[in-house]
Amino acid sequence: MSLNFGEIVEPSTRAFWDDYDEGDEDLAPLQPLEWEWLNEDNVEQTLNAMKRLLILEGPGISAFAGTAVLKGRSPICQLNSGTISIYYDAEKGLLVCVSEEKDLNAFGRITEKLANWLDVAEEVVAISFQPSVMHKGTSGSDAEEVCFIRSINGRLSQIPTLGAPNVVTGLASGVLSYRKFKDQTASVYVCYLDSCVLDSVSAKPILRLLKSLNVECDDSYQLKYKASSNLYL
Repeated sequence: MSLNFGEIVEPSTRAFWDDYDEGDEDLAPLQPLEWEWLNEDNVEQTLNAMKRLLILEGPGISAFAGTAVLKGRSPICQLNSGTISIYYDAEKGLLVCVSEEKDLNAFGRITEKLANWLDVAEEVVAISFQPSVMHKGTSGSDAEEVCFIRSINGRLSQIPTLGAPNVVTGLASGVLSYRKFKDQTASVYVCYLDSCVLDSVSAKPILRLLKSLNVECDDSYQLKYKASSNLYL
């Protein structure tokens, strides 16, 4: 059979389309995301004094956040997915969202669950932890650093702006887009790390960043190491 260049040949049967239809039927429904309030009555807590929303996201971020920033504070609620926890400091009007979510398809829905707080917060800051290999166009000096930081809509002059073709992903991206759609502002800081393990050295520039943003935190961070199992905690 001879074909002309660019000619579209449709299959004589719908066998191939049926295969696609069957695949769609096998897709599991998305689990509804709901807040689980961690109080005696499991009821939603009203956060009237909330002024600032700080989002910390990245793999294994809970250990660092819990020690250096939250100082052992317990979450007030968490998503039933188990990857998002919310902490609240009423005295400072600070709401902290700690995310270890990895599913790229979940960030839009998670942003919607944060909408009530995103709408009323006077200031929203997201700090995202990423491997340094994800950064495109890294200079020689940055490549030698254990951690370097870039920003979008940042207010700190010492932090360079994230340049093209680099993009922000994850919850930070969802929050930034949501606030822009609402004609509100949000700042995103991307911390590029040369190791998947955040230790005392790579944590130093991050702690300086937090202090520059007027977020109370420890002066240093010590990675806990459990010798019996050779695992970092």
